[in-house]
Amino acid sequence: MLASLSRAAVRTAVRAAAAAQPLVGGPVTIEGNTLDPSLRVVLAAAARAGMGGLERMAPAAARAYAARTMGAFDRAPHPMARVTDTSAPGPAGTIPVRVYQPRLAGAPPPLIVFFHGGGGVIGSIDSYDASCRMLAARTGCVVASVEYRLAPEHPHPAAIDDALAAFGWARAHARDLGADPARVGVAGDSFGGYLAAWVELRTRAAGLPGPAAVGLIYPLLDLTLAARSYDTFADGFLLTRALIRWFRDHYCPTPTLRAAASPWSVADAQLRGAAPTVVVTAGFDPLRDEGEAWAARLRAAGARVTARREPDLVHGFFGMTGAFARADEAAAALCADLAAELRA
Repeated sequence: MLASLSRAAVRTAVRAAAAAQPLVGGPVTIEGNTLDPSLRVVLAAAARAGMGGLERMAPAAARAYAARTMGAFDRAPHPMARVTDTSAPGPAGTIPVRVYQPRLAGAPPPLIVFFHGGGGVIGSIDSYDASCRMLAARTGCVVASVEYRLAPEHPHPAAIDDALAAFGWARAHARDLGADPARVGVAGDSFGGYLAAWVELRTRAAGLPGPAAVGLIYPLLDLTLAARSYDTFADGFLLTRALIRWFRDHYCPTPTLRAAASPWSVADAQLRGAAPTVVVTAGFDPLRDEGEAWAARLRAAGARVTARREPDLVHGFFGMTGAFARADEAAAALCADLAAELRA
């Protein structure tokens, strides 16, 4: 994590770091992927400064710290035709939802129900405001960003229950939100991808109207943390294995429940009929392997899958588009893929 800085200060720091590249060693290459040079320098500077340690904080302190720091690498917020704060009925009360309507003309566009990242412990619709504006602007879709309940106060399955309720509400009210009710998708990054995957699985299993398409951005899919990439990228690339375990242990503190709480645990037969899915992973990310394995399982089950590894990037690049050109390119490609599926 980074100290609290304005976007302008972050961009200045990144440019200065890029100019200092010869001072921080050579390229970082692992398994044939070479880390983006600007990211390499910033990560090296963060390591020298001793930044990190979120997993040593209490959840409330971690949320406050994240609220100050998340978004520092975001691009300047895209203007919208309208941004509305509303709420959906949920199993434990109302669920805050922020709706982004891009500047469009013509027929109602698709709707994307978006779930933010943060391990199920941190993050909010406020910290993802710039990312959701970018998603709306680049896909040409209405975006409904969901403020689901967080752990440890609300452990598994509270976040899934909220995600399902919010999706059902958004789909039923799509026309009121300025969107096409026949084209409602879900998307999320990291833990938000975990929720998006569960929404698709649960609605289909229950015979309910499900998402028209799914966007999984470096998703968490297996709470047992069994993939090899957890060892390969355990430290040094922003998201660490220790931090993932801290998130997981707060969200699902009972070890015997973790496999069943994971989308990965469903049988292959339960993946037949899955919605078209876009899966994007980062080359230097502990979650990389499970995202790519999930894409392979979906494809083997007959689903239409668009899968891409961004080989030179790290976890969290969707929120780094204001500081790193490669992150901006990757986010633009993801938005184009998801928009294409929702308009197919």
